[in-house]
Amino acid sequence: MSISQSLSSSQPLHLVLIGTSLGAESDAVVRAGLAVARAAKAQVHLIHAAPAQHPLGRYPEGAVLLEIQGEIDARETALHQQIERLGIQPDELAGADVHTGAPYRILVEAARKHQAGLIVIGATGVDQLAAELLGSTAERVLRKATVPVLVVRGELAVPLHRVLAPVDLSTLSADAFHCGLGVLCPIAAPDLQVKTLYAVGLLETLAFRKDESFEAAARHAESSAKEELRRFVLENRPEIPVRLETAVVRGEARQEILDELKGCPADLVLLGTHGRGGLDRLVLGSVAATIARKAPCSVLMVSPDAAMAEGIAEAVATHFAPAFH
Repeated sequence: MSISQSLSSSQPLHLVLIGTSLGAESDAVVRAGLAVARAAKAQVHLIHAAPAQHPLGRYPEGAVLLEIQGEIDARETALHQQIERLGIQPDELAGADVHTGAPYRILVEAARKHQAGLIVIGATGVDQLAAELLGSTAERVLRKATVPVLVVRGELAVPLHRVLAPVDLSTLSADAFHCGLGVLCPIAAPDLQVKTLYAVGLLETLAFRKDESFEAAARHAESSAKEELRRFVLENRPEIPVRLETAVVRGEARQEILDELKGCPADLVLLGTHGRGGLDRLVLGSVAATIARKAPCSVLMVSPDAAMAEGIAEAVATHFAPAFH
């Protein structure tokens, strides 16, 4: 039985919402969303969100400006050209719309309105400096979305062979792990390898320190974390029959994740968007935001709301035991 067949009875994904900038640079984003939708036997809905500024911005009530309508028509034409260029068939297409307004708001609202199970967006903002200082469209979508968000960087390798899944051992992280693997199931290769990574930080090490040296405390913290991580994976075994590997490292989570990706490239990173503290969810430099911005590959982000939606987290917890290597 293939991985996609093993989940055919539960089929949690029915609609994939794809944000597109219309140009050739966004073709990879649309292709990624289309690959997920086709594998899951779902439909796609393409959205182009133009910033609310002249000539597409607000204008006096009742005014019909030809330049505004002409620009809208041009963008709609470009959207349909992209659909034709990428070979999206009529029965695969649930909708294709051009809207004006803040792109992140348009995408999040459209996902709610159309009950999408996944949002697919590109990794870069319009301006790199603005993305670093103010937050890109991708980061803002991550903060607001109530469904998983696939942030595409480059070409998404389908089927997936290697996924890195950083976790923090919390219940929220477990739910994100469940939900994310369920979303990735249709595009997973039969030999999919998922590496769960836990980073032991300075505060955690200091909590173990009593009358022993810092190095001894670090070893004790690492040993404890290895056991906790193994229990975490056993208790949250995925439905898909993957090979699961566990790794505990010392250091700050953001940097350790990026270092892992540099040393052992992955097709995709699976990561929950929550932080251990409420403040971390609001800070631009959170782990999720940093990885979305700097990871060399695509990233699937799962918020707590997304993990709980439609019982996906519970549905992915029963069929297959992981194999440790």
